Amino acid sequence: MRANLLPDFLIIGAGKCGTTSVDNYLKQHPSIYVTNVKEPNFFGYELIKPEDFPDKSKLKHYYDSVTDLESYQALFSEAQPDQLLGETSNTYLYHDRAPERIRHYVPNVKMAAIFRQPAERLYSRFLHLARVNELPTKKFESVLDKNSIWWTRNDLIKEGFYYKNLVRFFDYFPKDQIKTYLFEDLKNNPQEVMQNITDHIGADSSFEFDFSVQYNRSGFIKNKFYDRMVGHNSIIKNGIKSLIPSKAYSKLQRSPWIRKKFTDIKNKNLSRPPLHPDLKKKVTEFYAKDIQQLSKLINRDLDHWLVC
Repeated sequence: MRANLLPDFLIIGAGKCGTTSVDNYLKQHPSIYVTNVKEPNFFGYELIKPEDFPDKSKLKHYYDSVTDLESYQALFSEAQPDQLLGETSNTYLYHDRAPERIRHYVPNVKMAAIFRQPAERLYSRFLHLARVNELPTKKFESVLDKNSIWWTRNDLIKEGFYYKNLVRFFDYFPKDQIKTYLFEDLKNNPQEVMQNITDHIGADSSFEFDFSVQYNRSGFIKNKFYDRMVGHNSIIKNGIKSLIPSKAYSKLQRSPWIRKKFTDIKNKNLSRPPLHPDLKKKVTEFYAKDIQQLSKLINRDLDHWLVC
């Protein structure tokens, strides 16, 4: 086992902006090791205890995360000595303590953040929660109610204030340690984006990635029985996991061919009703000032995000 099992790079979010795809693409690279556990959230939760949660409904996410150093380092234990280590946790963008804790442990770590038009991101989050049967409200229109759960949970309205979330990191790290990307760039030219990310973290940027799999697609489930067989938490998946050693299962997870087969099957069972333009415009208005501030911070023209 390597002596210093701490990440060389972090994908810090935002959620529903392509981070799952980037996480899986990086796993293809022979000189990169990405943890099998996506979103360990260690740097966000390390100093937090269960009793610190006034809202006990949020404890499930805490208990699903990795909150002690030994367990966090164990996530990297299967890496080869010459591999770069990394992980993806979208919560780091909005966890108040994350930037300071990241600097405490890995002050030279390279980070990447990916952003998407915030109304589109929020709607994609809605569809994701529909897929896993955890909708905060039955209708997306509820986001317009500022007294609703959409405005109190970190992963809903709040996560879309990218400038507010990202600017805190520059209090702890120089700008050259944090690269920012747009979802549309990843969608339209994934090879260029992945080459830029691999170059940023210090890996061979000439590696040719396989982009044939559509990861983490969201939507309403068409057939629930079918989903129980092949979906996110399927009987088949759990059966395979229980029958073979953990290392063999990890190897299967990293196979692009296996991932493509299962992902294609899952995606065919999803329905994605479109976001109504009027509703998109109203949601975008909440983010208008933050979008303008983000544009200046990352030196990218984001005016097209404001036109609905």
